[in-house]
Amino acid sequence: MTVQRSGFYPWPIALVLLAAAAITREPVVLIAAAAGLAGWAVSAFTARTALIGVDAQIELIPSRMQAGDVFTARIVVVNRKPVPMPWLEVRLALPDGIDPEPSLPGVPRASVGAGFSPRPHERVTLTFTLRAAQRGAYALGPIRLRSGDWLGFIGVDTDLAPRPAIVVYPKPLSVADHHRPSLRPLAETATKRGLLPDPLRFRGVRPHLAGDSRKEIHWKTSARLGSLQTKVYEPATSLDAVFLLNVATYDQYWIQADPEATETVISATAELIRLAADAGRQVGLVTNGIDNITHERPRSALGRGPRPLTRSLEILARLGPYAENAPEAVFLRERGRLPWGATLVCVTPAIGTHLAAGLLALRRAHHRVLAVSIEQPDEAVLARLRGADIHVDSLRIGARRAAG
Repeated sequence: MTVQRSGFYPWPIALVLLAAAAITREPVVLIAAAAGLAGWAVSAFTARTALIGVDAQIELIPSRMQAGDVFTARIVVVNRKPVPMPWLEVRLALPDGIDPEPSLPGVPRASVGAGFSPRPHERVTLTFTLRAAQRGAYALGPIRLRSGDWLGFIGVDTDLAPRPAIVVYPKPLSVADHHRPSLRPLAETATKRGLLPDPLRFRGVRPHLAGDSRKEIHWKTSARLGSLQTKVYEPATSLDAVFLLNVATYDQYWIQADPEATETVISATAELIRLAADAGRQVGLVTNGIDNITHERPRSALGRGPRPLTRSLEILARLGPYAENAPEAVFLRERGRLPWGATLVCVTPAIGTHLAAGLLALRRAHHRVLAVSIEQPDEAVLARLRGADIHVDSLRIGARRAAG
């Protein structure tokens, strides 16, 4: 523990009094010199031991939340010394995006703290109410402890770095922008099972009917039952939903970024993933965005239950506004890892010709594809997508309908 000191004891005055006492032999001067030397000793000793045996731990309740939620930071301060402390100040540093609650004018937002006088062997719990203003992953701290000597001449302070982490998930789009309607109808469309049979997913047989293809007859079962039986397959479109998130607003993804558009598509993706998971569907996430902490492109494997949902929301919480690559390049690179027949939901600020070509390639790979964009695509691009049975929805049009 590194301790920093500020201030000093006026020891030159004590030395002057001592010299004067030695010369004059006056009782008053002798008493003043002795008091000065004693004060010097007390100040030095109590300053050196001021923060010895003092510890602080922090707990965040809860550690995962949604942007705009309020949480509690609980700091437990322990004085293990058998002597009291004249004063102790505890201050917790707050990162950008975490604010005190309530946030009052003139009150600093960079930290929260309190001062008190701990008794011997006392444990004090300090509780601070904070608000997570923005999505992201944050580490709170350090905790600064500040005290001093008993006479008030010297101040000592040190930093403790437990730095607990919290993850703030994006707000649902309908919460972040009240003018936008809920995405529940689109989520229900994305998780409906399709009707096209998948020849690789054999389910059973049924009696042969007029019009059934001859190549779909199950000859072994027909011979055993004495009547023609036709093979039955699982639908080609499964209940799996993989969300393709594009954070690049422009074709020049490497030099331009629009933070507002990025926040919109991230919030929309978070809402769609929550709705799909609540419906009991398997969800996965693929993005061309870059993690703000690891500086790598994350992904969430397909899965059902709270763990895949939490993984996807944590990825969305930590995404930055910059892209690793063009969205069509990333999505097509992941094509071999996508499950057969999974529904693909592409959430993007805009749909250009290159991204549209990538979505068409995914559609030809026997996936059901839906696209959600902020802006309505060009008529030519929209006609190509709809011609391939790709459903396109615009967040901007939905917002105007809700406002109107």
